[in-house]
Amino acid sequence: MSKMEALKLSLIIISLLLTNLRSIASSPHNHRYNVGDHVPLFVNKVGPLNNPSETYQYYELPFCGPDPVVKKKESLGEVLSGDRLTTALYKLNFRENKVAETLCHKKLEGDDVAKFRDAVINDFYFQMYYDDLPFWGFVGKIEEDSWTLEKKSLKYFLFKHVQFDVLYNGNQIIEVHAIGDPNQVVDITEDVGVDVQFTYSVVWKTTSAAFDTRMDRYSRASSLPIHLKIHWFSFINSVITIMLLIGLLTLLFMRRLRNDLRTFSTGDEEDDKEVGWKYIHGDVFRYPRNKSLFCAVMGVGTQLLTLVCSLFVLVCLGILYPYNRGTL
Repeated sequence: MSKMEALKLSLIIISLLLTNLRSIASSPHNHRYNVGDHVPLFVNKVGPLNNPSETYQYYELPFCGPDPVVKKKESLGEVLSGDRLTTALYKLNFRENKVAETLCHKKLEGDDVAKFRDAVINDFYFQMYYDDLPFWGFVGKIEEDSWTLEKKSLKYFLFKHVQFDVLYNGNQIIEVHAIGDPNQVVDITEDVGVDVQFTYSVVWKTTSAAFDTRMDRYSRASSLPIHLKIHWFSFINSVITIMLLIGLLTLLFMRRLRNDLRTFSTGDEEDDKEVGWKYIHGDVFRYPRNKSLFCAVMGVGTQLLTLVCSLFVLVCLGILYPYNRGTL
């Protein structure tokens, strides 16, 4: 091999190494990107603002979607929180501004218009994730058309254009917002089919905020009064559900117990031959074989139950503490 060929081979190897190093340094795993890199965006769910426990999959509303829709492999935390991350048609490459980019042309039938109108009436929001950052936006808006003596007339509009405002610091994404353009809407007051061209824009802005603090605003937002109401609504809803289930099980158990006691009280010889729970009453007051182990287990269980209840009370007080001091 000549020196020239060896030099060419060395340059090729160096070029490949630099390419690999660039791909390693820029990836969704370390949240570092180069200009033009693809940044993952996933749509998650929709639901009414005043009832966070009521959520639906994003594409249950007739939004523009890819074909086929691919679901993201979710972690255990995402599954427990009810996330349903799926792919989207939006393309938000790193630091690439876009203006009035067409997402899709869609023919909305009467049923589709009715779904969107119900979502607007119930103040539905949508949630998406961009570079693992959650953000929200509204589906549409309501305007007062005119007033009469009997009632007021309302008009319902669907946002057909969404603007994404993304803040970045260096090669990392810090914050993202989705804003529906109130000047680009579709009237969905009547159940009439309509052709809609959905569009979106992307605006990149620089910020001095550090990447390590980009999640702080979500923890601060959790102390707002609306989030406190959401917390207590979910808590009360869960308690009522548990009480109803316990009451139902108790009712079924007592009904079966009454039937067994009625049968047992007849004193038939045929019934006396039965064995089962009726003869447990004779063993209730007997000492167990491993009395010390039984007492130890009961004691530890009581301590754990007390600890869990105490921690639950402290967590509730910790959530309310910032709001009571007014440090929102």
